[in-house]
Amino acid sequence: MRSTLRPAFTLVELVVVIIIMTMLAGLSAIAYRSIASDMRMSSAMNTISSALDNARALAIKKNRYVMTAFSPRLEDDGATQLIDIVVAEWAGDSANANNGSGSIWTYDRFVPVSNLEVRTIDGGINVAGPGYGTGDDDQWWVCTYLPAQVSTGPVFGGLEPYGALVGVLYSPEGRVVTRNAESGSDRIWIDFNQDGVQTINESDTVDWPWPNTLPSVGSYFDLEVQGGEPFISMTPILAVFDEVAFRDGVRTADWSNSYDRDVAYTQYIEKNASRIQFNRYSGVPLK
Repeated sequence: MRSTLRPAFTLVELVVVIIIMTMLAGLSAIAYRSIASDMRMSSAMNTISSALDNARALAIKKNRYVMTAFSPRLEDDGATQLIDIVVAEWAGDSANANNGSGSIWTYDRFVPVSNLEVRTIDGGINVAGPGYGTGDDDQWWVCTYLPAQVSTGPVFGGLEPYGALVGVLYSPEGRVVTRNAESGSDRIWIDFNQDGVQTINESDTVDWPWPNTLPSVGSYFDLEVQGGEPFISMTPILAVFDEVAFRDGVRTADWSNSYDRDVAYTQYIEKNASRIQFNRYSGVPLK
């Protein structure tokens, strides 16, 4: 009599197959996340380079100082942060005032270039620059993470310290500089809504031209609200990095002040960020 038994997997074999399939699925997920992250980074680098090229061309065409600034914005009811790339120009609008410590400084007001599309970086990618605004060029400055401030408002003491805006300034010749040589300005800000008022936070605004006395030398770098108009730190180099990956590896609750925040970002950026530098003579961005 012919046997009716059919070959079959044993329980041990089934367990081994399940383990192998689970491992392969895990490896595939890791590879997919890595590929997706690389694609987001590549897209962001292209968007930033395009905006920088546009700003440089406008500076040469208009024969004036033009800046590219990276400003955070919230969407999805405050759960997601995007970075808007704003191109702004200086039309000779400057003011002089006491910087708060007895010296008279010059301050430039830039305005967004009219009829120019604002490009946006999404996918959790962010941009940083050395803190040249206050001489902290050994630290990478990153804009405020606005989702952490939504539930606490503009008063300092929210879920984490505030950050600062960074920007790239082009001279009329198209070179990247850190200062407006025509005005000799000590600080630059962008009037994003072009209302002639510098908005620091929801309860603190300064009419333009400013009164005789301004806050201390380092004041007004913190971006405390969406659409805030702080001073901007000019930088000759940019770092582009994955904000999501950064936040997955840090405990923001450990940051008791802005220095702790800057150190954490700096340590991550030094190891993981992509750089955008500029040709010293032409100002063309180099990736």
